[in-house]
Amino acid sequence: MLPWSALFQRTLIVVMMAAAGVACGDGDPDARRPVDAGADAGAPDAPPQDASDDGGSTDPDTDDAGGEHDAEVDGGGDADDPDDPDSPRAVDCAPLPESGGTIVAVDPSMAAQLPQLVRQAQANTTFVFAAGTYALTETLHVRARGVTLRSADDDAESVVIDGGYNVNSLLLINAGEVTVAHLTLTRALHHPIHVSPASDATENLLGTRIYGVHIVDGAQQFIKINPNGARSAFVDEGLVACSRFELTDAGRPRVDRSGTGCYTGGVDGHAARGWVVRDNHFKDIYCAGEGLAEHAVHFWSASRETVVERNLIENCARGVGFGLSQSGGDRDYADNPYPGVEGYMGHIDGIIRNNIIVADIDYYDTGIELAQAHGARAIHNTIFDAEAANRFSSIDYRFPNTSVEIRNNLVGRITRRNEAAGEVDHNLEGIDAGLFEDAPGLNFHLAASATDAIDQGVVVEQAGLDIDGEPRDRGAAPDIGADER
Repeated sequence: MLPWSALFQRTLIVVMMAAAGVACGDGDPDARRPVDAGADAGAPDAPPQDASDDGGSTDPDTDDAGGEHDAEVDGGGDADDPDDPDSPRAVDCAPLPESGGTIVAVDPSMAAQLPQLVRQAQANTTFVFAAGTYALTETLHVRARGVTLRSADDDAESVVIDGGYNVNSLLLINAGEVTVAHLTLTRALHHPIHVSPASDATENLLGTRIYGVHIVDGAQQFIKINPNGARSAFVDEGLVACSRFELTDAGRPRVDRSGTGCYTGGVDGHAARGWVVRDNHFKDIYCAGEGLAEHAVHFWSASRETVVERNLIENCARGVGFGLSQSGGDRDYADNPYPGVEGYMGHIDGIIRNNIIVADIDYYDTGIELAQAHGARAIHNTIFDAEAANRFSSIDYRFPNTSVEIRNNLVGRITRRNEAAGEVDHNLEGIDAGLFEDAPGLNFHLAASATDAIDQGVVVEQAGLDIDGEPRDRGAAPDIGADER
């Protein structure tokens, strides 16, 4: 089995990780822990003034009319066929094919010209970046449909776009079918990448593709996805794949301290539909006691049909979140998917599957959070957090409009609160490192002796491919967790 570093080579991903699980009665953790029906202001995953409050006024990007306040920003298609949950495909992180359209070659000596070049680019322009560091003084603002920004050699490490904490967002995307590939983006004062329709847009922004990038040290969320201020246009059907996200010790002191003191996170989507977040590595997105960071992957404010699969989330404060608060910014869907549900839904449908979430830091809180999440599913995930001293929960589901499926997960513990409902079974709780081949080396494949986990799962629809890109067709029954032994 290959170590996790092999995951990000530009070939088919061959990762390693494992899973486990046995039936645990009815799966209801409230047999051990009373349901918390109160406001829960003191719980570590729900601080009383969370800077990321769902739709609250403390989130500056939900009310900014779809634009940044950088110089000359005036607010003025489909993503690479995002993976169909019903039709899992091979895990492919090979470089993207060559881009078409008008090709514009740029090099580091042109860094001062780049903002104007990108802002004035016509539809279907491809910017090909030569190796080197590009020191930005303004946001790269994409206004035209079908623009691509990518490195010349398909190596993210060779091209560094550096904001030096002097530029709000390094890249602001106001148009559809934009691709960002094989680049490193670092040291944004706000977001390294911000995707939002223009303030006067009336059609949804579709087809953003963020692929094979390395994003380092965003002072706010690394990728921000939100509707325009008028909520007349939303950001749907995007893809984030085969990328790395990292908050370093050097970048952690520069995190925005608004609200709870740690206003950063990985991928943060508001009222977004049909996004796929797959085959990425999120590492060390946390603050060292100043506050609770947002999730590595977070879709909320009535987001819908998100697929989060085969990601490695390593030592982040929170792993994956569907929803957050009991109420918040909403989105009216024309088909009204759940007419019988009254009130707010933080996330609608969607699936979290075949992910590895591992933490041993003091600042870790929750692996998977499902809050006012209706129709969401968490299946075949491995969450190893036994050594995180302040862990709240591996999987937490809460609030009355939550109705979820939680099956075939290998975890520390599962918690239910605030009248949430769920089908919760065939999960193995209380796991330890002995189940795995080499937990300290991030090899979470099941050991041959892990009989409590091997073939102990249940067949579920849309199980997807495991963390190695393999189907779950071995043995008498599926293994529980992210890997099929």
